[in-house]
Amino acid sequence: MKRRAQCAQAMVEFLIIIPVLVLLIFGAVQAAFIYSAKTGLNYATFQAARIGAVNNAQYADMRRGLLRGMYPMFSQIEDPQRRMEHTAREVDNFVLITRVSPDSAAFNAWAEEHDDLLEDGEAAPAILNDNLMYRPMQQNPVSIQDANLLKIRTQYCMRLIVPIVDRLLSSGSRFVDRGRASKASASFRDVSRATSADYDDVCRGRPGFVVSSEATLRMQSPAVNDEEQCASGGRMICP
Repeated sequence: MKRRAQCAQAMVEFLIIIPVLVLLIFGAVQAAFIYSAKTGLNYATFQAARIGAVNNAQYADMRRGLLRGMYPMFSQIEDPQRRMEHTAREVDNFVLITRVSPDSAAFNAWAEEHDDLLEDGEAAPAILNDNLMYRPMQQNPVSIQDANLLKIRTQYCMRLIVPIVDRLLSSGSRFVDRGRASKASASFRDVSRATSADYDDVCRGRPGFVVSSEATLRMQSPAVNDEEQCASGGRMICP
């Protein structure tokens, strides 16, 4: 009787453990995709900052850097033209750039009107970057040397393709963002927005997972505060 009572016990244990095992395997596969996307975004962010540093910190030029850096991330598309079109759609719809530095306070303190820095030739406030070692060092609220550091943060809402795990990760990413917004004070949210954006602002309805990266370079041209590139609804935030 004791032997018969143990029949099919292994099957019961297998049925209990198999969902957990499948979830772990799927999670490991998706984690590899996330790591690959993070690595690609790190390179793309550096490219965006490098091109932005020599082109007045303008979004259009940083977008070119993102396209160049994120293009290898979609190597599964063999046709070069289709791959570039797909990369452009990802950048224009699911990548958000935050220009952390120079911020509005730095422009208010150090910017001067200059002509011919924008494509249309109109005058725009710009932070000079020549002879920095001879310029005053006072903090106002930052020195002009610090104001010439271009620091950007990129956030990319990557598509999750592994079944089951995609729903869990997208829901978790959205839940964490909402929890941060509800628990933080208004002043903290103002400071936090300088380095990150809301989940819904980045993903725009896509059930994805947000990966982010930062890059900091010294400006090689006057930083221009073009208000149109930071307008509401755009893909760049200028705190």
